[in-house]
Amino acid sequence: MSKKIGILTYYWPPAGGSGVQRWLRFSNELVKLGHDIHVFTFKNPNYPIVDSELLKNIDSKLKVNFISGFELPNFLNLRSSKPSESYALTSSMTDISLNYIISNFILLIREFFFFPDTRKYLISPSIKYISNYNKKNQLDFLITSGPPHSLHYVGERLKKNDGIKWISDFRDPWSNFFQNKLLNKLKSTQRKHKQKEVEIVKSSDAVLTTSESLKAQFKNINKNSYCIHSGFDKLISPKPHNKFRILYTGSLKSIQNPKKLWTVLKDLIDTDSSFKKLVEIVLIGNIDFEILQTKEFKNLENRKIISYMSQKDLNKEICISEVLIVCSVNIKGCDDIVPGKFFHYLSSGKKIVGISNEGSDLEKIIVETKSGMSFSYDNYQDLKNYIYKCFSDYKDGKVNNQKTNNKFLSSNIAIKIDEIITKL
Repeated sequence: MSKKIGILTYYWPPAGGSGVQRWLRFSNELVKLGHDIHVFTFKNPNYPIVDSELLKNIDSKLKVNFISGFELPNFLNLRSSKPSESYALTSSMTDISLNYIISNFILLIREFFFFPDTRKYLISPSIKYISNYNKKNQLDFLITSGPPHSLHYVGERLKKNDGIKWISDFRDPWSNFFQNKLLNKLKSTQRKHKQKEVEIVKSSDAVLTTSESLKAQFKNINKNSYCIHSGFDKLISPKPHNKFRILYTGSLKSIQNPKKLWTVLKDLIDTDSSFKKLVEIVLIGNIDFEILQTKEFKNLENRKIISYMSQKDLNKEICISEVLIVCSVNIKGCDDIVPGKFFHYLSSGKKIVGISNEGSDLEKIIVETKSGMSFSYDNYQDLKNYIYKCFSDYKDGKVNNQKTNNKFLSSNIAIKIDEIITKL
């Protein structure tokens, strides 16, 4: 049965990156299933990445609404890192130290004055806008997607005041998210985030997550908790390439630094002339200057860094690569994240190398999908053996095109969302 579904999301085209893909895809697919989809997003948002090509992917049947609201300056979203390789290689230690001091000062401001996040000033205008909109359109459901988790406050209030059924969607964890742990140094702030997270999960009519571990945690609070993976739209056709290409895409934080991978690649380059001749290491995205400054990375030959690429161009890069790298965070207790890029990789049928802690959700899904292998951050030898096996297969002309499970197609995942809505 057709439902009127509102979707509140901060990230919407022309926003780029992985955060926008989830509800862009699901909105399009839910329309195809016959639902009346009303998207709520924001005027003049401060997107860190822009990809105007994604505007072409919006189904014409979607009703997209733009909410006016106060946006804080971009400097308040500063992290204690710089994405530019040139910055890391040319700046003095004084410049880097000054950047570190300024960054940490800004993080203190955020911690004391901007709870739950810097988008808190979008809460009130969103409540007002959607409440008025609902009086005219009578929404059956509202889905709020976080981060920013401040958007869940909107769903909580509209359920209480307007009686709208509300589904909270956690693209990332909240209190246990690694960035929250790094940003919020005070234990009192961390407790406050945990308390609010529990309140949001408990009061939701249903909760969506992107990993089985997080689903299990939330299920103890709300039985209507489900794992909805971000999935992919379509398969990417592989193409031959004259290089053995190893590709990483997206941001790479210092707490994700795969030092053993850099060491493995350097050692293979140093000891095998054919590997040195044929290997091509490409990183597309924002790489922390701390990683760029490490000796393991600095000593690596045959590497290329590209700051950003549109989704369309990124697909071209993926289809000519042989090995795709995905890293979880190297922090104990933060293993309940499956990066969105994993599903983008999965759509290509190429071999995926995961770097993560043992028993992580990333490791489990790589095993489940038989898409490659996952290695712990300190596992040098097994990682080396696997990379070299992939290289040997490449030299022998073996086609790198593994069978992809169609259950991760966005169209099939949307059917699962439809089933959840029907039950409520």
